[in-house]
Amino acid sequence: MKRSRHGSLIPKKSNTQQRLASAQWYQDFNRFVDLKGLAKRTRQTYLGWVHQLADHYPKDDLSKLPPESVLDFLIHLQDGRKLRPSTLNQAVCSLRTLYRDHLAIDWDIWKKIHIKFDEPLPHVLTLDEVERLLSTFRDERFRTYFTLVYQCGLRLNEALHIKPKQINGERLVIYIPETQSKNRKAREVPITPRLLKRLREFWSFHRNAKWLFPGVGRGWKGSGLTIQQAMHRSAKPMSEASVWQAIAVAVAECGLSKTHDHISTHTLRHSFATHMLEGGAAIVQVSSYLGHSALKDTIRYLHVTQISDQKGRDVLDTLAEPKDPEGI
Repeated sequence: MKRSRHGSLIPKKSNTQQRLASAQWYQDFNRFVDLKGLAKRTRQTYLGWVHQLADHYPKDDLSKLPPESVLDFLIHLQDGRKLRPSTLNQAVCSLRTLYRDHLAIDWDIWKKIHIKFDEPLPHVLTLDEVERLLSTFRDERFRTYFTLVYQCGLRLNEALHIKPKQINGERLVIYIPETQSKNRKAREVPITPRLLKRLREFWSFHRNAKWLFPGVGRGWKGSGLTIQQAMHRSAKPMSEASVWQAIAVAVAECGLSKTHDHISTHTLRHSFATHMLEGGAAIVQVSSYLGHSALKDTIRYLHVTQISDQKGRDVLDTLAEPKDPEGI
């Protein structure tokens, strides 16, 4: 037995896990998902929804489940659990991959499911607010990490898994390999000489052979090691949990929690995109920096730029117009 983060005892393996682990079709599906070359989190999502389906039908063999049962489960997620459209879409994609792509059972239900997505505008900070937030981090690990996230528009895990060899100081770019990117799309992101200097100084502090942002582990303070030594020896990058905690504390300390309902690491990525467009960068270039699969994913930032409306009005003044008729 082990304890959850809330302190309660939980079994090492649930009944669902044991049931699925003993099923040949599930073992085959596990390998099938691995061979698709998906990101680790996506693979976990696919398998996670299969587990939830198995929890919903604890006495049934999922490989022989009728389409009506799968549809009932999806309706339960939508109407019973009130899941967001994006989360519901994850469930649909995961189960469709199991039944249609792996088990070769092509039901009509996939054609009948239409998920209506609400597209909220990205939440962004002003330049002054970003500066205030970044200046709040007292630990250089987090100050450097969040500066990199903002100035390069990186996703949380893309930044966490940066390795020193991915940084090209001569060309002033950071290479994000496809294995590190959410949509399996490799890209290069430019950096400024000032940011390069900051990254070099930070790495020189710990000199970890593998990671730019090495973790320290929960017990490093009681190990007798300095933080420098712990970072140097670490075999893993900083954890997501440490990043979440750091930004939550910083947001509260700098007062932004009074004017914003929610600020996360991804807010800095949104802010990067918006500020780049406000500065005059081409939308195609910004899309490339962000690693978007489609331009429509980037276009939504135009709706939150502070100067797009004024620029539009300035252009209106330059448009051709007919001359007034004589005598009027």
